[in-house]
Amino acid sequence: MAFLNEEELEGKIRELSGEILKVRSEIETKEKEREGLRNELNKVREELSAVINQLNGKRAELRSIRDEIAKLRKNRDDVVNTLKQLKERRTELLNRIKELIGRVRKYRELMRMINDLVGGKPVDKEKLKELIDKLEFEHEISPTDPEKEWEFFRTIQQLEKELNAAEVLSRIKEYISRDSQEIEKMRKERMELGQQMKDLYNNALANIKSQIQELKKKRESIVNEIVQLKGRRDSLKARRDELKKAILSKSAEIKELRARLRELNDELNKYQLLLAAARKSKSLAVKRQEEARIKEELRKRAEEGLQKLMRGERVSLNDLLGLEFDEDNEK
Repeated sequence: MAFLNEEELEGKIRELSGEILKVRSEIETKEKEREGLRNELNKVREELSAVINQLNGKRAELRSIRDEIAKLRKNRDDVVNTLKQLKERRTELLNRIKELIGRVRKYRELMRMINDLVGGKPVDKEKLKELIDKLEFEHEISPTDPEKEWEFFRTIQQLEKELNAAEVLSRIKEYISRDSQEIEKMRKERMELGQQMKDLYNNALANIKSQIQELKKKRESIVNEIVQLKGRRDSLKARRDELKKAILSKSAEIKELRARLRELNDELNKYQLLLAAARKSKSLAVKRQEEARIKEELRKRAEEGLQKLMRGERVSLNDLLGLEFDEDNEK
């Protein structure tokens, strides 16, 4: 570094002081900007936390709705299975009713055939038994007559035929009555099952379907809210990361400025020391010049005193030695 005079040193100090003020101002501005970024970051973090809490709440709500839908679907499947079972039972009853109706129809056809065999007249089984018993009793107590004997046997044979027919008809009527009662019972059960199926379909199943549809709408609404919250969350995360990077960048800039400030302060201190040294050096030079001037003046006065003394003039010892000036200088 070339030697600088006092004026140049003062100019350099003024330049450095101005630059220091400028750097300090920049640091203050950067710190304010960083503080603003930090405040914004805190707000973003708070909002992000609130959004995440909302998102978790909506996810829990969505899980609850899905569980409800699953339960309702199970209930719906149970109702559908019950309807299937009831339908199968009604089909079984219908097939059984058709089977019994066919059998009753055959019984009635058989009754017509038997009635045709006995001449189509009504048959009273009890009366036929009484008549056969009476004829047999009369036959035992009546005298034997071959012609009447033969007629008796033909009559008895006819009556026994009618009695057998009457017994068969009685059993057939019992079968018809039994099957008809069973048919009526099954028809009643089938109607009750039909009403039960109708009630299940119109009430239980319809209600379950309605609840499922409502929950699906609610689920769709919550899914849309979750999508929006995710978008907001991602946006806040991106902004948070931007702010963190910006804060790091500001901190790095502040660090560089502070390093520059330290350099400037060190340089300023150096020039201030140089200026102080220059001023001290100047002061010493002036002092030396003053001392030289005094010595020269004393020398001249001493020479003048010596010349006066040589001329025989009166001279004081102080003039001769220059002590008076020296004493004044010491004072």
